[in-house]
Parts: sequence; C-alpha cells; structure tokens
Amino acid sequence: MLLAILLVNQVFNPARIWVGVMLALAVMMGMAYLWARHLRDHLYGTRVQRGTWILAGDLLSETFTVENRSSFPALAVEVVDHSELPDYKPDWVASLDVRGSQSYPRHGLCQRRGVFTLGPWELRTGDPLGIFSVRIEMPETRSILIYPRAMVLPDLQLPRGDAAGAARTHRPSRLYTTTVASVRPYVPGDPLRAIHWRQTAHHGEFMVKEFDLEPSGDLWIVLDLDAAVQEGEGTSSTLEYAITLTASLATEMLAENRRVGLATQGHLIPPQPGQMQLWRILEVLARVGPVAGAPAARLLDDLHQTVGRGRTVVVITPSTDPVWTGHLLQVANQGNAPAVLLLDALSFADTSSAAGQEGEASTAAMRELLAEHGVPSHVIDSGFEFRPVHTITRTRTELRTLSATGRVIRVEVSEEV
Repeated sequence: MLLAILLVNQVFNPARIWVGVMLALAVMMGMAYLWARHLRDHLYGTRVQRGTWILAGDLLSETFTVENRSSFPALAVEVVDHSELPDYKPDWVASLDVRGSQSYPRHGLCQRRGVFTLGPWELRTGDPLGIFSVRIEMPETRSILIYPRAMVLPDLQLPRGDAAGAARTHRPSRLYTTTVASVRPYVPGDPLRAIHWRQTAHHGEFMVKEFDLEPSGDLWIVLDLDAAVQEGEGTSSTLEYAITLTASLATEMLAENRRVGLATQGHLIPPQPGQMQLWRILEVLARVGPVAGAPAARLLDDLHQTVGRGRTVVVITPSTDPVWTGHLLQVANQGNAPAVLLLDALSFADTSSAAGQEGEASTAAMRELLAEHGVPSHVIDSGFEFRPVHTITRTRTELRTLSATGRVIRVEVSEEV
C-alpha cells in the first residue's frame, strides 16, 4: 500500500533526479532512432563477380562493397548473403567511418555443376546502443552456370562407324573408297572400273579390287537420364558420373577434330565440330537432371530415326534392362558402330541390400549380352578416380584467425585444379 502511494506521488510530483533520468533516456532514444534511420537511408552495397565461365572445381570470386553516405559512422555492418551455391558463405562484417566505404573479396569453391542463384543479400546494422536495428534488403539476384569439368578417360578403344554405311570397319566392300582392302577374281556383274590391271596381268585372269570402308569421324553420345535407374547421391552418383563421362568424351573427341553430337532425354544436339559445339554440349550437361518415366529404350528408339548411317554411337547408362539393347542393335543395323559405358549401379548403392546383390548379377549379365552381339562395353564404378584433363596451380589469399591472440592474418594458399 505504501509503495503504491509513493509511485503515485512520483507521477504527480516527481523528484528532480527522475526527471533528469527520463529526459536523458528520451534524448538517448531520439539520437539512437535518428542514427539508425540515417544509416538506413544512406547505406549502399554492391557485389561484382569476376569471370563468366566457371567449371566445376573453379573458384567463384566476388567483391562486395559497402558504402556509408551518412553523417553517422556505421560501427558494424553485417553482410548476409542468401545465395544457393553449396558451401558458399561470403558473409562478413564491415566497420565504416562517416562517408566511408569498404570492399572485401570473397571466394567460393564451385564443387558441383548446375545452375545456381547468387543473392539476394542484405545489410544489417543499427545504432551503437543496439536499441534500433536496421535491415537493408538487396533483392537483386543473378544466375550462374557451372559447367562440368572434363576428366581423363580410361582407355576405351571406341569403334568407329563406316562412312560408306556398313556396320563394321576394315572389311571388304564393293563400294568405292580411297583404300583397297584386297583383290579377288572377277565375277559377272563386277564393274570394269573395279578391275585391278596390275594384278590381272600377274595372275593371268581378271582381278577386281575390294575396298575398305573408311571410318567416320562422327560420334553420337547417348546419355541416359532415366531417374528410375540412377543410384547414389550428389557427386557420388551414377548421374554425376555419367555427366562427367559425357563431358570428358565430348572434349576429347572434339579436340581430335571429330564431329560430336549429344542425345539425351529432352535434348538433341546434332554432330558438329569445334569449340562452340563443346560449349553447347557443356551447357546442356550443366542444366540437366534426372528425368522420370523416360527409359533408355525410348531414347534409342527416337534416336535411330535421326542418327543416320556410319556413326559411332556411345551409350552411357547405369541401366541393366535388356530391352534397350534391342533398340541399340537397330541403330547398329543402320551401319553404325555402337559401344556402351556401363555404370555399375551396385557400387553406388547399398551393397548389403537384396537389390544391390541383384544389381551385381545384372551388370555382369548385361556385359555378356552386349558381348554376344559384338558391342564393346566398359564398366565404370564409384571407385573410379577422375583426374582433370588440364591442371593448373593457382595461389589464393585466405584470412585466418590466430586462436591464441585473435589476430587476423593473410595466408597464401597454393592448390592444383
């Protein structure tokens, strides 16, 4: 009761000390509000990316700049980024004087191919007393495309299609090419221009030339993205291995001045030579993902209408469904030379499961089936170590904090990519 009376008395007849405290608090609150509001209206930020072409394994480099155009210092401005790029955390804290600015380079390792969004981001600050907080949103976003990196391939010994349209190279043909494979006795119906006059004089009877079919330089890469047959997660998955193999094979063959095309679920790039063709293929590979309800059999069935004759056709798939092999043989019967890069799905999956044990038998059975039809195959498992085709040594600067003193130092780090 007495406490209530004292409180009422202070309201209607306050002591001078309380009046002073209240006035000081009011002034402090007003100054804090004015400080925070002024920073809100006069803080600006920009981010600039260095470089445009990024391969998996490259460093993404950005420079963030925060500028204070206010009449008040910004003691702590927190830069908070909301980018989608995995493991990329460019957040940092700046301290800005009146009308000052600060720039800070940030780096992130691009471990995965794909399309990612940089931004949005925001600035967080407030008055020195922490009474009012300020959040300035930077809604701008930018998409970056990270291309798959070409790796060193195993020794595949791929067959080559026949330019004249037969299903195998290096066998006698009556079609005219620049290479003579052998000679044989003349039979009625042989054209006179095929007669080998020197051998005719030597043998004392008409001998005609048989020509060797010339290998075609065109290569079709058939990439199976069927979601139902993929195993593993992230970079340790059949999907990512298949994409890396496709990028590597395209890079190697185009470097040999061959014409390379790509067929996959939803994308068809006809064979063309040159560096621009490589970037077309890599762009598709950077964007693709697993496709539901699209088996390899359907992909090959669609392809045999387009592939033409005399091509090399390489199928990259983890599928052990024998149905698609029939469609591949249809492509081969058009005069194309097929080969298969078979991803061992078992090595990417849980080997203790019944499905995993069944997968081991299926992979072996698929290789036997392909061998019966004369289709060369090569098995790639999850233990295959990819090595970049080209490696460079680069140096970058890292900021590290000494645990004993808390001091921040710059460290030069060398790495191979």
